[in-house]
Amino acid sequence: MKWPAWFNWTDRPQPAPAVSATQCPKCSREMIRLEKFTMSGRDMRTYRCEQCGEEHVVDFGVALWQAMSDARETDK
Repeated sequence: MKWPAWFNWTDRPQPAPAVSATQCPKCSREMIRLEKFTMSGRDMRTYRCEQCGEEHVVDFGVALWQAMSDARETDK
């Protein structure tokens, strides 16, 4: 299929940039990781935004060791 001469690929709407879990929800700047905690079976990380000075706890889901432990238990 041949596109019309007036059609320009740059006129298409661009997709929104992907939101990073390490971006501050307040000011959208990148945060610094302070702590990683997996003892609860969840991958919980604490980040601090240098601009705002606020700390945010981000849950990245099931910890790797928990997933491997659960898989081993189902194999028995």
